[in-house]
Order: sequence, then structure tokens, then C-alpha cells
Amino acid sequence: MMKKVWRKVQWAIEGSSSITGGIAALCIVAAALVVTEGIITRKVLGVSAIWQIEASVFLLILATFVGAAFVQKQEHHLNVDLVLVHLSPKTRELTLIVVSIIACILSGIIAWFAWPMWWEAVIRNDHSYSLWGPPLWIPYFFIPFGMSLLFFQYIVHIIKKITSLRKGEIIEEATRFELKDIEISEADSDPKK
Repeated sequence: MMKKVWRKVQWAIEGSSSITGGIAALCIVAAALVVTEGIITRKVLGVSAIWQIEASVFLLILATFVGAAFVQKQEHHLNVDLVLVHLSPKTRELTLIVVSIIACILSGIIAWFAWPMWWEAVIRNDHSYSLWGPPLWIPYFFIPFGMSLLFFQYIVHIIKKITSLRKGEIIEEATRFELKDIEISEADSDPKK
């Protein structure tokens, strides 16, 4: 019974991470289009709009915070693997679990303190001081929402790692994360040639 409930919770968290990852990607494209439109409007028509820079910043804030859970789901966060690649497989997995727990706690703390900040902006009806003056609760919402999603995604990740470790499903060979998608031929890697 508990496993069925956990599978549904895991499915909901990972599904939310996938959806928000897609939204974050679209926001990066939208921010690029907004900035491009602003440049073309200013250079070609000689007209300066008041909303482009702030809108693009809001879109990038959304992409950064709301897209973080998707990046964690895919295990594509930046890693410093200088030490990790030299550890034994079990020690490496334990280290990754400890680091994930620390990151989970930090994202939870940020979410915990950011939700009241967002709510204050809603209650006070805070607006940006720019000429456009959009309500600040919109970008303030992205921080606690994104960090909450990241917190839950880390919980899923940690439980998966612990379960794999208990079952003995350990990847024996450490991969260098930054070189994962780059192919290096023997001639390129030999300094004598």
C-alpha cells in the first residue's frame, strides 16, 4: 500500500518537474525574443519600450528557479567531480547522497523563507518602481515555488539513491560529468602526438 502511494507521489513530483522544465525552456526562448524585439524596435523604429528588460528578467528568474527541479531530475546540475572520480563506488554514492541531503535542506530553507516574502508582496500589492510597474508578487512567486519543487525533487532523488545503494545497484565506473557528451579520440588525448 505504501509503495503504491509513494509511486504516485514520485510520479506527481517528477511529472511536475518535467512540465516546469518545459515551461522554463520556453521562458528562455521568450526572453530572447523579447530582448531581440526590444533591440529591433529601438534601432529600426527609434522607439524605446518600457517593458522589455523587466519582462526578460522576470522570464529568466522563472527559468532559473522553476527549471531547477527539472535539471535535478535529469541529474545535470553542475558537479565538481575532481574528488568523486577517485572514490570507490560505494563511497562515491554515499558522498552524492550526503551532498543531495545538504542541497535538499538548503532548497527547503530558501523556500521556507521565500513564501512569506511572496505573500507580503501580494498583501501589500507591491509593484516595481519602473515606468511599466508590474506587480512584484509575480517574480517573487517563482523563487519559493521553484525551490519547493527542487526540495521535493531532491527527496525523490535521495530515496532513489538510497534504494539503489541498498539493493547493491552501484555504478562501478565514475563518469566525468563535464565530458559526458564529448567524444575524445586517442590521438587527441595523447600529448606526445
